[in-house]
Amino acid sequence: MAKGSKEPASDYYKLKTKAVDDLVSANRENSPKVSEAELRRYARRSGFRIPMWLKVLFVKFWFAGAVCYFCVWGLGLYIADSLDLLFVTSIIMGFVTDILTNNLLRFMEETPGENGKWMFVVKRRFLSLVLNVVYAFVLMFSVAAFYSLIKQGMEPVFFGLLYMGFDLILVWMKNILKGIFSDAKRKVDEGGV
Repeated sequence: MAKGSKEPASDYYKLKTKAVDDLVSANRENSPKVSEAELRRYARRSGFRIPMWLKVLFVKFWFAGAVCYFCVWGLGLYIADSLDLLFVTSIIMGFVTDILTNNLLRFMEETPGENGKWMFVVKRRFLSLVLNVVYAFVLMFSVAAFYSLIKQGMEPVFFGLLYMGFDLILVWMKNILKGIFSDAKRKVDEGGV
């Protein structure tokens, strides 16, 4: 017998197959619901925690600045026409937004869909790539228009801040319109106008 146990030592090491089967077949549907307070008890704790909005701003700024550095400064040596350079940079920025930035924002989420409010195109299918490229064209030409107003050359840090700023303005406008339409739909569904 094992120490302090009433079952024989040979039974102590027998595999509990029901527990293993339950663990293997676990998914969102058949798992017990756990409260947020219980989840917070086991969450990683540290003395200093960076807020999510600051992480999102940094990611958006950093990727935009990196694209400026590699495309505008790097390809600017080979693409003489500034309109062609903006066109190529917009396509690359759309790909970077869809493949890198938005996926990193989704990876940082604590709950699924939490960072959707920071993205203009939220869906994760092929159409999102096309929409992010079109969205990048709008942002790139907004940034280029701003640079032409101040008559300065593009550099990565200020470009990243401008691109992030225009992006946040358009995302904010999208969220406002989405809220207005969802409120109107809710009122119509409730029967009042």
